[in-house]
Amino acid sequence: MAARVNRESALRVSDCVTELLRKQPFFGSLVLRLPLRPDPTRETLATDGHEIRYSPQWVAETEAHLIETAMARVVMACALKHHTRRGERDPERWQMASQLVTHALIRDAGFTLPPDAEAWDDLSVEQAYDRLPTPDDGDSGDDGDASSGAGSAGAGAGAADQSSPDDGDDDTGDPSDSANAANSNDGNQDQDQDGGHDPDEGDGDDQSQGTNGQDADGASDTPPSHDPSGTGEVMDAGTRAGNDGDSAETPVDVAAEEQAWDEAMHQALNIARAEGKAPGRVEERVKGAHASMLDWRSLLRRYMTDAAKSDYSWSLPNRRFIDSGLYLPSIRSEGIETIAVIVDTSGSLPAATLAGFWAELREVAAEIRPERVVVLQVDAALQDAVEYAPDELPEEISVKGRGGTDFRPGFEWLDEQGIQPAVCLYFTDMECSSYPEAEPPFDVIWVNYSSPPSDWNREPWGERIDIDPGGTARP
Repeated sequence: MAARVNRESALRVSDCVTELLRKQPFFGSLVLRLPLRPDPTRETLATDGHEIRYSPQWVAETEAHLIETAMARVVMACALKHHTRRGERDPERWQMASQLVTHALIRDAGFTLPPDAEAWDDLSVEQAYDRLPTPDDGDSGDDGDASSGAGSAGAGAGAADQSSPDDGDDDTGDPSDSANAANSNDGNQDQDQDGGHDPDEGDGDDQSQGTNGQDADGASDTPPSHDPSGTGEVMDAGTRAGNDGDSAETPVDVAAEEQAWDEAMHQALNIARAEGKAPGRVEERVKGAHASMLDWRSLLRRYMTDAAKSDYSWSLPNRRFIDSGLYLPSIRSEGIETIAVIVDTSGSLPAATLAGFWAELREVAAEIRPERVVVLQVDAALQDAVEYAPDELPEEISVKGRGGTDFRPGFEWLDEQGIQPAVCLYFTDMECSSYPEAEPPFDVIWVNYSSPPSDWNREPWGERIDIDPGGTARP
């Protein structure tokens, strides 16, 4: 009986992922990057940002649209870094806060929430957490045991103040929480290594062996399940089992984890935009999520990587799901033909900053390998135009110009030459208001090495990365 339920639930999960790819490609492509594993210890389904574990019994008994809702909620929470930001906060209260803020986003994206699920608008998860009542000493232990408190959490949510603060539009939170999460095992990420399982044990019914202490039936030694709203759990990304399936744990590099999710969510947005199905409010929320914590080089890399078109490929099955007997598409990226780089060579150009930008450009170009990189040097006029192969960019750029600043000549030259790059990077101090009258038919990234522009010289289109002296950036 259990084997049959597992097989049938695996097929249902596969069908739900396919429906998400069809109807909600942003969420579907995020789900697609995570392996799916049965885990009967979960109430519904859960993720730690590395894989999705689902209860076969819950999947078998639950309507498909609610399974899709739960999948969308947990990957939305990971996109907002809820799995890396809990720190020392109470795990049950954090779970409830995560659900409240993500419910509003997925609801507005078109998902149907369970009848009793609440949603709070325009709050970060930390703000929602602070508004939830503190559990009484007897209601929730410090060890994160989820055997009680689901009902009281829901009641507390209803009683909390739901007004939106002025600064509640981005879900950035305290930057120290991410660092704390990497070393935090206070009840939401502890692995019980005394209860190991024989890796050879099992009945061979098309089940994959779990990599996080799961036995042949999909059971795991993860923390007790706690899902007060029935829309999926988000577990800490503090530690994970090794890839060889043993019980040894390795700490998660939180910065790398958050960067990986940033790249994943922007790739997902590109896919959704290409299909005309990008969820507007979600797009606004994730665009600024933790952006203030990103190094400008990471943002530059992200924008350039985004220029590569991504789509699904059914002809190349996703290897993450093959072991589970599931046939799902992979995400493939097409190559970039041309990247244009315009360097503002006016007298205010700092040599050290240009050197850092150029070094990062060379590295990213070698990684994503466009067919060509067109480099223009422009002050008040075009001073130089050179075309390079991605691995032929010189180690240093010899600056030509040092006159005034005008943003129009570089774009005019590209238009005259019939060059339409996948992305154009404009390295400048923004001390100019002479922009082209019309927006060019390609993406433009203003890489600003000075103070953010004022109203008189603010860019009328495109994205902007502001490099400050501390090396961080604000898109």
